[in-house]
Amino acid sequence: MDYMLRTNTKEEMDQALLAAGLVTEMNLYGTAELYSISGVYIDHIGPTSKPAITEEFEGEITIISPGSTDNRWHTNVRVCIELTEEQIAALPQVDPPPAIPYRVFA
Repeated sequence: MDYMLRTNTKEEMDQALLAAGLVTEMNLYGTAELYSISGVYIDHIGPTSKPAITEEFEGEITIISPGSTDNRWHTNVRVCIELTEEQIAALPQVDPPPAIPYRVFA
């Protein structure tokens, strides 16, 4: 199962993933870092951008839709284990999910 998540910052995302039990904190090499648990794959995307949509006709370029940037933190998670309702509720899912995701798992 894939989940598309969004928070305001990476720190908020890390806290949400910890609260859902999808990552664990380990102190390797003197620095605490988060590692996904077995069966969970995390793809941190970060802020996203959409390019402007333009149309050219007879040398004139018309902007159909301006570009935009979403500075919030985006993360995709693929889960190959069974999650509890509480774990799913702890995930800050994008609602509704995008029709065309920025990035997906292959």
